[in-house]
Amino acid sequence: MNVSVKELKEKEGLKVEEISWNISNRMRELGNISVYGGFCLAYVAYLSLKNKINDVYQLIEYMELTFSVERVSFIKGNIENLWNVALEIGEEYSEDTLLAVVLWWPLQGNKFMGECETPQSVVKLANEILQISKDKVADFCSGIGAFLMSAIEKNPESQFYGVEIVTDVKEVAEIRTELISDQVKIERKSVLNINDSMMFDKIFCDYPWGIKIKDSIGNNGELKAIYDVIPEVQKAAAGDWAFIINVMNHLNKNGKAVVSVSNGVTWNGGINTVIREKFVKEGFVEAVIALPSNLYLNTGIACSLLVLSRNNKNIRMIDATEMASIGRRQNVLNDENVSKIIELLNTDDDNSKLVSIKEMAENEYIFNPSRYLRKEMVVKNGVPFESVIKNITRGAQIKAAVLDEIVSDEPTNMQYLMLANLQDGIISEDLPYLKEMNPKYEKYCIKNGSLVISKNVSPVKMAIASVKEGNKILANGNLYVIELDEDKINPYFLKAYLESENGKAALSRVAVGATLLNLPVEGLKKITIPLPDLKSQKIIADKYYTKIKEIKELKYKLEKATAELGHIYTEEK
Repeated sequence: MNVSVKELKEKEGLKVEEISWNISNRMRELGNISVYGGFCLAYVAYLSLKNKINDVYQLIEYMELTFSVERVSFIKGNIENLWNVALEIGEEYSEDTLLAVVLWWPLQGNKFMGECETPQSVVKLANEILQISKDKVADFCSGIGAFLMSAIEKNPESQFYGVEIVTDVKEVAEIRTELISDQVKIERKSVLNINDSMMFDKIFCDYPWGIKIKDSIGNNGELKAIYDVIPEVQKAAAGDWAFIINVMNHLNKNGKAVVSVSNGVTWNGGINTVIREKFVKEGFVEAVIALPSNLYLNTGIACSLLVLSRNNKNIRMIDATEMASIGRRQNVLNDENVSKIIELLNTDDDNSKLVSIKEMAENEYIFNPSRYLRKEMVVKNGVPFESVIKNITRGAQIKAAVLDEIVSDEPTNMQYLMLANLQDGIISEDLPYLKEMNPKYEKYCIKNGSLVISKNVSPVKMAIASVKEGNKILANGNLYVIELDEDKINPYFLKAYLESENGKAALSRVAVGATLLNLPVEGLKKITIPLPDLKSQKIIADKYYTKIKEIKELKYKLEKATAELGHIYTEEK
């Protein structure tokens, strides 16, 4: 290459989109719609021009003698019988132009390819965090090479290694990177099967989220090194932690890594809490950066970056969820956003806080920055919510088919409460009746005066249950049923607080989730609620209950008036 990558991009970059569209359109007209067809055609055109080949047979022979069987198979499979078209394209453009087209072919515009490419804004942020300088650099699950391309451009003096398990995707990454560096090697294999002795100064990893650890990650031999670090990983359903720990297993003593993770990793309970605890106590976590949603082409969910290194006594929590430029298809982190996030790695403000391991322990080692950054409200006479709870259960998980069989058309003393039956803080009076109730569901029935609250937080729905003596109301699995100690707290006082601005803020602080925010039971128990004397509670509770009755009356009048609308014409007639 006669010019640097930066110079080539400045000189030829603006032409890439138009030329790639012209090549793709020519292929479509000739009946070729393969995913990588245009990219391969541009690459072959570049090779023909660079090597002054103007004959189809010479071109095919050159390919077969020069490249691996996998590379030749990849190219032949994608351009099919269009070798002559490649020669024509080679005559239409300059060598530098075609090189630029191959390097920056817009593969990211393809939804399928979105699964194999890290967004450019995430790549840029990762590079700024890692500060690569004459290092040994690895890209685990390198996809089509987006990170490697950017890293090579920033610091070509470093040594680069990539690993990708999908053959075609690996070929794309290899083609792109070898054109700009002779210091790069990409292997096709499982990232968990890298030689144990391979160690790196800087690692980036954007692994496929949510893969089941027992299904498709690796065999027991490959996973042994992971289990040796934290044995509990083998009990987890998803394989995210196997990828994360694998990064640490290949990171040099003074190295740094950036791993893109789904937000479920940051808050999931059960065995994941134990794994996070051990990971934190090992000193592996330097920072957690919560990113905006819709950065990735193939998913709209938000994710986070884990910044990993060794001997960390505190963890920097950064909430960058609102730092995004809204795009037509995707959100992006612009240069200003990236600079701000980098600044926050060393600065405390409303979106950044250095958190001690002790504080993380108090919060179940949850990695969600929002858990630590939202300012706690001072609650007068505050006590933990769990101190006034007699019992808390989640509603019954009943399949729709089973429910259909036991629903009754006639009134009975048994009813079923679903999330949809909570409206405006009131339980509907028209709950479906049940013919019978399996004794195993008895424990899910709501006691009079219990607080019923939705598991989901979008938005939180709640009501105080009024259950007549001799009747039963069975709660659905999307609801929590909280039996309160009424010797300590008035249910309507509690509901009035939880629906206030301070109460809503308290609930949102403990909410967790990757796609939909949920209230975890343990988090719910730990929120602080006010607990004045019962006399003071009753004053607020009575005012609240009066408004509830007023709402019920207004709803009844509205329903009655709405029903009468349909009869006005008939009556006038």
